[in-house]
Amino acid sequence: MEMNLRATTNNDENALINQNILLEILRNSHETLIALDVNGNVTYWNEGAEELFQYTREEALGKLFPLIQNKNSYELLTILSSSKELKSLNYRTIKTNKLGSELDLIFQTIPIVRDNTLYGTAIRVHKTEILKKVGYLPVNIDVKQKEQKRTFHVIRDLILLTLEKDKKTINQLANESGINWRTVEKHLTYLIGKKLVAEIFSSEYVRIFELTELGKLYSKKLKHELN
Repeated sequence: MEMNLRATTNNDENALINQNILLEILRNSHETLIALDVNGNVTYWNEGAEELFQYTREEALGKLFPLIQNKNSYELLTILSSSKELKSLNYRTIKTNKLGSELDLIFQTIPIVRDNTLYGTAIRVHKTEILKKVGYLPVNIDVKQKEQKRTFHVIRDLILLTLEKDKKTINQLANESGINWRTVEKHLTYLIGKKLVAEIFSSEYVRIFELTELGKLYSKKLKHELN
């Protein structure tokens, strides 16, 4: 499997179905998602990567990361070294796509590990021009203090409205709602208990959620009230 994700279910057939669901969501995600093996060769390249970098999946898969000049590149060696140490990176970089256009980007790298074995690195790519549109908290305000000022009701409504757009992981919900991921995870448990949200996929590394029919009705009502 391209991203080496293992489902938690003991039933092989269900595991295969769940993994296929995850891959389909990742392929159709608007995010730019890439995965490299331990040598820096591309093992996953979604439609977002094709659109941003203009290299097709066929041109990228199985080859050295096409955005880095050679296997001895300091950047590539740093990515691979960090993954071997099970560390993530978050840094800004300039890349040139296949058409020669220069791209100002943010790379978020995450080690891909299964059964205590390192399989490579996953990379989420963001354009800095998009991130500039996102508001940031002042540096003197603690995120937890900021969230404590919100009532549980407000936080849960914000999670539901964010999830109303599409199926999402906890990290995606946290990034798009601006809520700390631990807080998101805690309130998702409550929302699942209230039958407003369903967990449709669970693996050792990824959990994916969507609104139930009841959740969709509630979200629609909430949007109407806000308008």
